[in-house]
Amino acid sequence: MDYRFSEKMSSIQSSATVMLAEKARALKDAGEAIIDLTIGEPDFPTPQNIVEAAHAATKKGQTKYTNSRGTPELRKAISKKLDKDQDLKYDPNTEIIVTPGGKQGVMYSILSFINPGDEVICLEPCWVGYESCIQLAGGTYVGVPTVPENGYALDEETLRKKISRNSRMLFINSPCNPTGKVLTNEEIAVIAKVCVEKNLILVSDDIYEKILFDGRRFTSIAGLPGMFERTIILNGFSKAYSMTGWRLAYLAASKNIIDQMNKLQQLSATCPSSVSQAAGLEALSGDQASVETMRQAYEKRRDKVFAGFNNSKISCFKAEGAFYGFLDIRKLNMNSVAASEYLLEKAKIVGVPGSAFGNAGEGFVRISFATSDDSLNRAIEKIKEL
Repeated sequence: MDYRFSEKMSSIQSSATVMLAEKARALKDAGEAIIDLTIGEPDFPTPQNIVEAAHAATKKGQTKYTNSRGTPELRKAISKKLDKDQDLKYDPNTEIIVTPGGKQGVMYSILSFINPGDEVICLEPCWVGYESCIQLAGGTYVGVPTVPENGYALDEETLRKKISRNSRMLFINSPCNPTGKVLTNEEIAVIAKVCVEKNLILVSDDIYEKILFDGRRFTSIAGLPGMFERTIILNGFSKAYSMTGWRLAYLAASKNIIDQMNKLQQLSATCPSSVSQAAGLEALSGDQASVETMRQAYEKRRDKVFAGFNNSKISCFKAEGAFYGFLDIRKLNMNSVAASEYLLEKAKIVGVPGSAFGNAGEGFVRISFATSDDSLNRAIEKIKEL
């Protein structure tokens, strides 16, 4: 049969991280001693109090559709969290929507604003999914490069050169996937100034907000002058609470923006999982000790990765947050895809080619240290052998 798929579908690529994670699983199933450092998924179990809250919800019969924006209780808890953590006041009834995962939040943000030809600016290296989501909406992806030589710092002149009359939206992700870079207050101020001057919508992907190292504190750009009404906050439960499979996230923005997003939610998902929302409510309102326990473990692993993946041929940026090591493999004199294949063949380590994270990612390989210490130790020993 001659399948005629849409042009939009042919323009986007499958997720590199998901594909490689599935490849690693297949190799493991075939008996290979693979060290899988691909996917950004905490190896810790979901905290027991969260699991028990979900179980209790099912026993109470809370297994039906909820309000399309999310349960009132969870939206109130999100509003309270944003107020407590960042002194941001969002009306839980009109300015917050709960989504079935962060990727839906990215898509809702883009589809609500981007017309064909509109440009969306992303600081590179950046998460693999931004570009495909932008292309699916008919927009144009524009990358702003940053480099490890200056700590992946944002250069205002470079940013301004990438902005044109067609620029409509800018994405930031701090801490950053894949580099682990955390935007400084000075960089955030520059971004805010440019967004106000150029009338850009700002999407702040805060999914790694709770995973910060060396005493760093998170600052929300939405609190800066002129930014509240143009900022979409994207956050969720997958990383901080080890709830990747629960598929639960949220967006906070002005009423006019949330109203548009709710149309997309009603058409595409109806609502998030009722049971997952009960779990999310407990995550925000219950004991937070597990969040800090996991953060401390990631920081120790960060130190292990930074020490273990620095040698004469490979170096690693010292992550300031999140749980990734971005390995500089340029001295190997091969591109990131070839380097990933080399690591797989010679050391049985599966990482993600840096080219998946934009042009600025070429010459690098991302590894995740949201995995066991045993896997990291074996990977470091394999690198030493090479």
